Amino acid sequence: MLKIVAAVRRKPGMTHAEYLAYIEQVHGKLATDNPLQLHRYVQNHAFDGAYGSGDRPDHVGVFHRDSVTELYFTSPQAMAETFSAEYNRTVIAPDGAHFAELPTNQALLTIETVLVPPPAAPAANMVKIMMLLTCAEGVVAAEAQAGWQAAHEAGLAAAPAFATAICGLTRSDPQDSGPGAAMAAHFGGGDQPPLALLVSIWAPEGALANFRRYERSVLASGLFHRDYSYFLFTREVEILAPRMDQ
Repeated sequence: MLKIVAAVRRKPGMTHAEYLAYIEQVHGKLATDNPLQLHRYVQNHAFDGAYGSGDRPDHVGVFHRDSVTELYFTSPQAMAETFSAEYNRTVIAPDGAHFAELPTNQALLTIETVLVPPPAAPAANMVKIMMLLTCAEGVVAAEAQAGWQAAHEAGLAAAPAFATAICGLTRSDPQDSGPGAAMAAHFGGGDQPPLALLVSIWAPEGALANFRRYERSVLASGLFHRDYSYFLFTREVEILAPRMDQ
């Protein structure tokens, strides 16, 4: 399904807890008050993660994110109508400055593919692991996307305890063109490193100790940039459930 993804960092002066409360209780309510043509809205609240490889002495690379937004649409037309609507332009979009460090946002238009359906009602201990992957030097996005499946399977083989714990799996492939691509600029952050792929994995919290072996194996494929790729451990918060009227 068509989906806009935005990895967001809180603005200066806010605690992580204040940020999460604001986006769920205030910003989320603005969306549900008038969802326009939005089909589904999910906030992924980060509670841990790792950013880059840490191999560079200057630690240049990515920095922390506090959440990842996922906005689902049934069609490019529905997306265009939503982003051009007066309510979005005058109410929802301006609210971003109240919680987000807008220049550091990382936003993109994607197509989501469900590989293993996630639980319809996740247990309290369920974690959504989000891997945000950037191409290695000399690797183009199409090559990284095509090679991910083999890298994923190698990662599962390297971490069998993690492999057996996976309860859901999706991949979201960025789209470089189309009517929705320019709308990602709504979130700011145009200077951030472009992502080649977003992979989301659902697993019980007890499986997280085995995730790093899987993650390191995927990065060892050479497809993804070790300094600009990162992952987040998140709790999924559904702000707007899939609409049955669309």
